[in-house]
Amino acid sequence: MATAVAGTSFGDPFPVDDDDNDDGASVESSASEPGAIVPEIVVVGLGPGDPGQITMQAWDILTAPGARVHVRTAQHPTLQGLPPHVTITTFDHIYERTKLLQDVYPQIAEELFAIAETVASTAAADVAGASQTEDDVFSSFVLQDDSDEVKVRLDERQRHIVYAVPGDPCVAENSVKILRQLSLARKVKVTIIPAVSFLEPTLAAVGADVMPSLCIIDAIDVAGAGHAVGITVDTPTLLCQVYSKAVASDVKLTLMQQFPEDHVVTLVHAAGTNEEIVETMPLFEIDSSDNIDILTSLFVPAVGVISHGDTEGTDGDSQTANSRNIRGSVESVLDEIARARRGDVSGEAGGPSMDGNENENGNEMDDDVLDDDCDEDDDDSKWSSSSSFDSLYFDDLDSFSVFGSLDHADAAAASALRQSGIAAAIAAENDADSATRKETLGALLAALSLHVAMAAEQGEFTMADVVVEATKRVRKGII
Repeated sequence: MATAVAGTSFGDPFPVDDDDNDDGASVESSASEPGAIVPEIVVVGLGPGDPGQITMQAWDILTAPGARVHVRTAQHPTLQGLPPHVTITTFDHIYERTKLLQDVYPQIAEELFAIAETVASTAAADVAGASQTEDDVFSSFVLQDDSDEVKVRLDERQRHIVYAVPGDPCVAENSVKILRQLSLARKVKVTIIPAVSFLEPTLAAVGADVMPSLCIIDAIDVAGAGHAVGITVDTPTLLCQVYSKAVASDVKLTLMQQFPEDHVVTLVHAAGTNEEIVETMPLFEIDSSDNIDILTSLFVPAVGVISHGDTEGTDGDSQTANSRNIRGSVESVLDEIARARRGDVSGEAGGPSMDGNENENGNEMDDDVLDDDCDEDDDDSKWSSSSSFDSLYFDDLDSFSVFGSLDHADAAAASALRQSGIAAAIAAENDADSATRKETLGALLAALSLHVAMAAEQGEFTMADVVVEATKRVRKGII
């Protein structure tokens, strides 16, 4: 067992955070008398579920003699690995009496603040089973582990309380977030002890990495949404707290507004423990799993890119003309427009990366780039020639003239917005097939995004501002 450390100091009371203290005043202890003890909550992480993955620092705090340990819930495997002398108090009673999960965390935080304040103001002699000896030391009777012998132990009094949460305190822990937000106002010090979260073993189980991008989101938020805000099909997503089949069902219905119903996803149960289970299945089947519990997470890979411009060669083989990968988010549209307007296809240093030949720097190039308009002996000309860029990026020069517009009043840009809107309206009025309606709405989105991009370049407004205006109109019930 690790050596217990009693009476550990966790730092200076109330370090001043300028971001949280708008008036710039320093934060003082709530105690008015000299030597009074500042209430403190030490938050430790229990790790993903295997007692072997708890940090040594967290272990020492939890097992320290006289430690007052409170846990968010007793439903966590790590607790079974704690020594018998550790006494814990849970907040499961709040879960049992509260209907809505979002109402649980503020109640836990309020109880923790009240307990911390009481502990800090209570004299050692007032504690049942302890007798005051000197200073802040008390004696207690202890039954030794694996022994019938009772000994008297002198310990420095624990004036703080310990709050233990699953995983890491700063990863998907709403109760800890509330504690940190209210700590200055309540004049209770909150000390965070980092730990291993559910992320590391879950990513290991699915063979994924946080780089180059990963969206992490609470499944409860997704379950209650009509559209999963913050999730895009271009980025892998990890959803935590898929704790029941009901939540999984609501998550499935929300995600199917953005992802294909047969998109292959992965459920990970009890990641990092001996009971770990990994299930891969289509999105529409996730709520049929019999292994879903409080340690379940869902990994949703990004939707594969679509190749644009594939054509059939005369020999039946697939050949690529102006082939580029297309992703499926609005951000991707804006990125394409920004690249087009600055003459950058791939965004990579050295020019565009395409299927086909490679330049001397290892960048792949289409045969279209190596045409008569480019001087093969001059590397710069490959990327600076407007004619080679036009043929590489745009299907026709009219497209280039539109996306090269100077501002919103440009005739080509204004016409594109008008004509695409009319075409989309006509397709709807004529009850056109889904492919036609999809294409005309895509043209309208492209024109709209172009005008937003030009406005952003001028510092007028961004897509976020346009979305806010759209949301206002939806809430008013008008378009």
